[in-house]
Amino acid sequence: MSEKYTRRAEYHERIIDSLNQRETWENRQRLFYQARYFGVRRKTKPWPTAADLHVQLIDGAIEKLKPSFVNSAIGNDILSSFVPMRQQLTPITVSAERWFDYKMREQSNFQKEIVSVIDNLLLYGRGLAKVVWNEDKKQIAFEAIDPFHVVVPAYCKNLADADFIVHIISISVDSYKTNPLYKQDKEFVKRISGKVNESVGLRSEIQDEIYRREGITQESGNDTIILWELYTPSKDGWKVETYSPLDVETDVRKPFTLPYEHGEPPFVDFPYELTGGGWYSPRGVAEILLPGENLLNKLKNSLSDYVELANRPVFEAQNPISLNTANLKMQPGQILPQGLKPVQFSQPPFDFQRLMMEEKMSAEQRMGQFDMGASSQYQISDRKTATEVAAIQAQAAASGDLRNRIFRMSLSHLFRQCWSLYVQYAKEDLLFRYAEETGQMVPDGIHAEYSIEPKGGLDFINRQFALQKSVARMQMFQNNPFVNQGELVKSVLEQDDPSLVRRLFQDPQAASGDQAEDQATEIATMLATGFPVAIKPSDDHKAHISVLFAFNQAAQLRQQPVDQSAMQVLMAHLQQHLQALEQIDPNTSRAIQKQLRDAAKADARQQGQAVGATPTEGQPMQQAAPMPA
Repeated sequence: MSEKYTRRAEYHERIIDSLNQRETWENRQRLFYQARYFGVRRKTKPWPTAADLHVQLIDGAIEKLKPSFVNSAIGNDILSSFVPMRQQLTPITVSAERWFDYKMREQSNFQKEIVSVIDNLLLYGRGLAKVVWNEDKKQIAFEAIDPFHVVVPAYCKNLADADFIVHIISISVDSYKTNPLYKQDKEFVKRISGKVNESVGLRSEIQDEIYRREGITQESGNDTIILWELYTPSKDGWKVETYSPLDVETDVRKPFTLPYEHGEPPFVDFPYELTGGGWYSPRGVAEILLPGENLLNKLKNSLSDYVELANRPVFEAQNPISLNTANLKMQPGQILPQGLKPVQFSQPPFDFQRLMMEEKMSAEQRMGQFDMGASSQYQISDRKTATEVAAIQAQAAASGDLRNRIFRMSLSHLFRQCWSLYVQYAKEDLLFRYAEETGQMVPDGIHAEYSIEPKGGLDFINRQFALQKSVARMQMFQNNPFVNQGELVKSVLEQDDPSLVRRLFQDPQAASGDQAEDQATEIATMLATGFPVAIKPSDDHKAHISVLFAFNQAAQLRQQPVDQSAMQVLMAHLQQHLQALEQIDPNTSRAIQKQLRDAAKADARQQGQAVGATPTEGQPMQQAAPMPA
């Protein structure tokens, strides 16, 4: 055997040992999977038709927690914030954020796969995402990997420091044959087809559990091919070898070294909690809540058993010899034989529903999901005061904040890997779309010197509560000179709907400039054509009037008279803006009109003409006073 395959055989033995060492972990995870979807069934029923119910405590907790994680990953207006670590213009940094957001959302499967990663994270305690560059599609490809399908040494804590990483791939024979990178020899394909033994790959009982939930029958043994992608560190990078555990010596694909400049394995792990143990130590929601769900199932079944016995009582006969039980028919209105009477069961010594509610509340508190109104169904004294509710919410927010910080650390790691791939491979495709606009990334802005963090805060709370906090903050700091008012408004819009920031927010100075530009265009149109231009409801009338007066002052300085017909159109346009301004700001409108009248009277006295109180449409605009402050 060559040195190459001797090395692989040594690694193969270590992988098999790691699989055997984690067998207990796999069995526990299979139990957690079963508990979420089916519940842990009763081992022994008191009678064949006794209840075997499932209280979905674990599944309910996961479905409540999942939206918060998903919102933290993809719920913001921009996925991540970029901070350049070198001198750079702000517009270039903003373009980098928008270009990266466009690539991740619309030119990759990130949004779909991150939801699956989060589901594995909550159920098993660890989610895994595979991040590779798809050369054919010129984009990043994400894959949410089941933790069962990745094998690392038990003592491993970080994937970047692992001695080896194995990705177990299960594909159909047809899919294998369509991949030109795989060895296509017919005899070889036939040799590696079929299920492997239980110590290699995914345990058969785990796969059977998954198939049973999905409602499909077990696949045929000859339709499946199990491949192992073995990643090992080397001085040139991570070396990748693909082979079948049924034929260790033969390469399914030619070995290669990962060409990625980030120098890391193409996996990002998302742990639910950080502990001092190894790779298999983080617990998921299922492991934390399984004892509580088992107790709830037992209480629910016991309550159902009691209801069954109470509604279908057992009878006793005082003279059983003379009673033929075969002739008894239990139906409404039936007259029981003499000497037959029902057995009276005593009331249960405790309230099943109260015990179940207390256990559910305990589980919710454990996960930081408090239901302030659950206990009030029984006694008014159980209702919590506003102070208690605020304290509970603060405690829940602190618990969620810790989980969110751990999640955001992994998400930041994933974003940095993705940006490194874009810097390496995507410098030619620079167009992007942001809202309803298109833009083009500056090539100089695509570099590795950025500090990248997920966008948004660390509040692990629902959007409605976050919106309430943002509105209260805006009311508190409105018109405060020490607070950026534009960013304050943005913080409210982001919590309401991130897309509203792009659609609604506008810098007041930029808006004023646009209004002035519009009025200048209208003046040029009226001077050139003599055609009147109607005002619009969206006009800033004060800004438009200011431009008209600025035009008047410029004309006076140039001593250029305006054509009489054009002057009439301009004066009519001015009167329309004054009348519109009267409706929304009467004081300003009246002040402007008073100055116009005073200026007109002064000109009349100077020229010895009889002029009315307000300039008419035929009077030269040059006679009007400057725009009042």
